[in-house]
Amino acid sequence: MASVRRRYVLYILAVVAAIYSLAPLYDLASISLMEPKQLVAGTLFAPTPSLDNYLRLIGLSAKALGNGGTPFSEADQLLAGLKNSIIVGVLVMGITMAATVPAGYALGRLKVRGRTAMVGLLLGSRTLPPVSVALPYYFYFSSLHLRGTIEGLVIIQMSITIPIVAWVMMGFFSALPRDIEMSARMDGCNRFQAFWRALLPLASPGIAASAVIAFLFSWNDFFYSWLISSGSPAATYNAFLSVFLGGATSGSAPEPTLFAGAITIQIIVAVVVAGFLQRYITSLKIVDPGTVAQ
Repeated sequence: MASVRRRYVLYILAVVAAIYSLAPLYDLASISLMEPKQLVAGTLFAPTPSLDNYLRLIGLSAKALGNGGTPFSEADQLLAGLKNSIIVGVLVMGITMAATVPAGYALGRLKVRGRTAMVGLLLGSRTLPPVSVALPYYFYFSSLHLRGTIEGLVIIQMSITIPIVAWVMMGFFSALPRDIEMSARMDGCNRFQAFWRALLPLASPGIAASAVIAFLFSWNDFFYSWLISSGSPAATYNAFLSVFLGGATSGSAPEPTLFAGAITIQIIVAVVVAGFLQRYITSLKIVDPGTVAQ
């Protein structure tokens, strides 16, 4: 009886935690389906849900739905920012994983001289708040003509992703069983072949999880994106979202329902990418050591 009671208590706590976590997302999605006058009236649920805000964000008129809405004046820049964010996120994710997978293997499984110092340096680089390095980053990237470029965005965001993901991959590789690698070496594989054929298949869930982390760090970054790309053709989606906070470019009043729609689009893209990689996170390939050297 006591175990059943504890189980019900755990279920109730899980439901409360889920509601607490999802309520802001529901509120955001609900606001994005409202008209501004409905939001001002304090409506909790959208009485007449409409996709008008999303149509306006992509530059279409909402007249198709009968309310005579006008397209968002900055729709072209917003869509360009969305494209830039996807490009930067994919590049940051790919380059980060290409750099951190071998680095994580070396730090996690090899007796590297100065390993503790390197790990401390990696993690120590992330202890500084971004605003403390804003000034040197701004002038440094400007002097190298990287400000306002996709290349500059990729480089500055990798200063966030590489230390974190390398640390995660180091822990993952160090936890993998060493017997498989030793068996592969005994079967005639050199160290690279054992790494490529035996350890990488086992590490695929960790690699996929780390790829999600790298992409989301890039996708969610606002400060560095705003610092490097704001006001340029390379401006990202996040950097452009500041327009909604005060009508910065158009001089018009902010539209919270339109802003909610833009944020919802950002969340949807992140969920789609995470969902695509989820199948690799939940999979685990079992390697037969006897077939590695074949």
